Amino acid sequence: MQLNISIVQLITICAVANGFVFGFLLLEKKENRFANRFLSLSLICICLTFTPYMLDPSIWNTHRWLAWMPFSLSYWIGPSFYFYVRTLTNPSFRFLKRHLWHFSPLVLNYIHSIYHAVFPGSRTPWHWFHFVAELFESAAILSILIYMVISIRRIKKYQQQLLNNVSNITEIDLQWVKKTIMVIAASFVLISIFLFISSGVSGKEFFHQWDEYRSAVLLLYSFMLYWLSVRGYQQAQTIKIIKPTDMPIGLPDTESSKIIDQLHCTMVNEKLFRSPELSLTGLSKSVSVSERTISEVLNGTLNKNFYQFVNEYRVKDVQEKLKNPKNSNIKILSLAFDAGFNSKATFNRLFKAYTGLTPKEFKSKNLR
Repeated sequence: MQLNISIVQLITICAVANGFVFGFLLLEKKENRFANRFLSLSLICICLTFTPYMLDPSIWNTHRWLAWMPFSLSYWIGPSFYFYVRTLTNPSFRFLKRHLWHFSPLVLNYIHSIYHAVFPGSRTPWHWFHFVAELFESAAILSILIYMVISIRRIKKYQQQLLNNVSNITEIDLQWVKKTIMVIAASFVLISIFLFISSGVSGKEFFHQWDEYRSAVLLLYSFMLYWLSVRGYQQAQTIKIIKPTDMPIGLPDTESSKIIDQLHCTMVNEKLFRSPELSLTGLSKSVSVSERTISEVLNGTLNKNFYQFVNEYRVKDVQEKLKNPKNSNIKILSLAFDAGFNSKATFNRLFKAYTGLTPKEFKSKNLR
């Protein structure tokens, strides 16, 4: 039998191959080693789930026994990705036996598929099998969307806490994960729409309708799979963050003022802000004040988080250097990196937020 492979199918085949390769490469990566196991599982599940959709629809009409095979691992996509996010946002998290129930719904789907594969003599009508299969797929898609929503909420909470712990968040803010979740959700919503449109359609007519819609779905899926594979492999090691407590320490105003003065003197005299890796833990060790106390003073007295507190010093440092004519020939970005910034986009955004001017506008205004 001759197979006709379209450009879209070829792109998807390459994406699946890429997903499998990165899925196994992630197992060898040192950074986020435990989290990467879940991402690897998620990638492999996505690849296996979409593999049947890459095939020519005629194969399913000619070899209907393939339809009884338990290809789909879509029930594992949601929980595996959720535990990837959970482990990234909390590196000390450990997967326990009680978490296994998240992966149990797949058993029902497999029982249904394996039963018809082992007992083909059951003579189950095609339209009934298709109806039950659609119910399982719809439930799987709903499961994925629910886990994606939970993952986004966890990332948002993590990002808020991150601002109280580190001074540079570019490589560990997991913003790319949020974007990936949006793409994953969009792709499965499209599949849900297709399943709704094709409701009640069976056999040859079903595959005819799928052929009309699958190109857009497969292209979106291929893009998502490439993005998830590459960005997941590039993800830097996340850190354990200090979570705020509900019980305030209740420092007297005089004590808070004393700590603020101590923090200011240390930042100015020792130039701690020039270290891109400066964290709440590092500052705490330098001033011999607990992390919790520093957080309460910054948030309660100065109404700032740690991220804002440190980057204000960095912006002021760049301002002073830009005012100095001796630095007129030095690139602004070099001054920014010397001040502790590690991202051009972050520097430009924060500089304008604090000064109301872009770095170039500020330089031109002060060197006239």
